[in-house]
Amino acid sequence: MKPTAIGILVFACTLGGALAGICLNSVLQEHHLSEDSKDTVKVGIGLIAMMTALVLGLITASAKSSFDTIDQEIRHTAAQVLTLDRVLARYGPETKEIREVLYHLVERRVEMTWPQKSSQAAEPGVPVVQDLEAAMSLIRGLSLSLSMLNVP
Repeated sequence: MKPTAIGILVFACTLGGALAGICLNSVLQEHHLSEDSKDTVKVGIGLIAMMTALVLGLITASAKSSFDTIDQEIRHTAAQVLTLDRVLARYGPETKEIREVLYHLVERRVEMTWPQKSSQAAEPGVPVVQDLEAAMSLIRGLSLSLSMLNVP
């Protein structure tokens, strides 16, 4: 349901309740309109308002916690990718192909997470996984060739 329709529905229910209250005011007996009855209704409304505020606060805290967790994971992953890139750069020019594959993998993942041309994020596909496995194979091959040369 669209937010505008929900707003109209809430407005209609509120207006209907107010009109029903006005009509009931003339029909109700006197003891229902006493100060004690009004105080009881005020306490009930206060309780409902407090519970609503509590639920909204919990929802907000949950959303912030989720956002903070995802933000921390993204920062941690970015630091790991940068560290891997720096380590590969230290190995020398034989890691150029691996670094290019890594760059394109990160670029594709960023585009899938935060697309420039669409409002919906794309789902990770098989080509990304295959490219990641290819990059890992290249890295494993590099470490094997270095170990064969007795380089730590």
